[in-house]
Amino acid sequence: MMRFILQRLAMSLPTLLLISLMVFAIIRMVPGDPALLMLGDMADAQSLAATREALGLDQPMVMQFVIWLKAVLSGDLGFSITTNQAVLPLLLDRFSVSASIVLVSVLMAALIAVPLGLLSAWKQNSGLDFGVVAGATLLLSIPSFWLGLLLLYGFGIKLGWLPVVGYVAFGDNPWQALSYIVLPIVTLTLVELGAITRMARASAVEVLRLEYITHARAKGLSERAVLWRHALRNAFAPTLTLIGLILGNLLGGIAVLETVFTLPGLGRLMVDSIYARDYPVLQGCLLLVTFVYVLVNLLVDLLYPLFDPRVKL
Repeated sequence: MMRFILQRLAMSLPTLLLISLMVFAIIRMVPGDPALLMLGDMADAQSLAATREALGLDQPMVMQFVIWLKAVLSGDLGFSITTNQAVLPLLLDRFSVSASIVLVSVLMAALIAVPLGLLSAWKQNSGLDFGVVAGATLLLSIPSFWLGLLLLYGFGIKLGWLPVVGYVAFGDNPWQALSYIVLPIVTLTLVELGAITRMARASAVEVLRLEYITHARAKGLSERAVLWRHALRNAFAPTLTLIGLILGNLLGGIAVLETVFTLPGLGRLMVDSIYARDYPVLQGCLLLVTFVYVLVNLLVDLLYPLFDPRVKL
């Protein structure tokens, strides 16, 4: 097991280095001069040259990457051009908002979808199976922003049960903060429920056709034991992969929902930094998103031996 973990960790290091290089190159290809953006259009040539030197922009591209990589490894992502805030604390603050919503939403969707998909596979071609597949397909077809707007209109404007605009941190007022994130969590849960349910059902259908399931039934085991003790463990591995992909995508890609619900999350920060040409913040956002994506997939790989005994071999 330890050898498996060390192998996966060693494989992730070149990936992270390559991602850092790609993020650095992408930012450098964005049109515009960061020094000119910082100083404004009325800056003189001497001030521009001094600022470029301070930012390391006068160095060759390879040296710029080395300097930037050393700073990143030491935890220094620079300062925002527009707000002059340190980028790393800003990213962590915004990331905590996105992560709290995404993690709870995906966990709730998985807790509902996996048993539902397993039961649907057990009752394949029945009315229950048809209803589950139809519901999952419907949820897959609804855009997240449209569903969010419907929930805002229904529970926020019509019924007045929940606030429509704003955000309150948990440290300030936990109960009020919860009222602001209920609708985003419900929206993301419903959106991801369809995909996870379909994957769980497809995996369970395939597993329930295997010979060891027939053997377990021939031994006289109850259907409950066959489903939860034997079928679920092997059927959950592909679903776990999908959950990892969903987590990685959502942590960096919920800018639309954060805009709909006016949440100060990482996705909205990334969009704002693009419009403001705030290169240090944008570079930090891209780096954090890709790092989290790799980390989540690494965690999924490490969890695989718990569900698929063949991985241990």
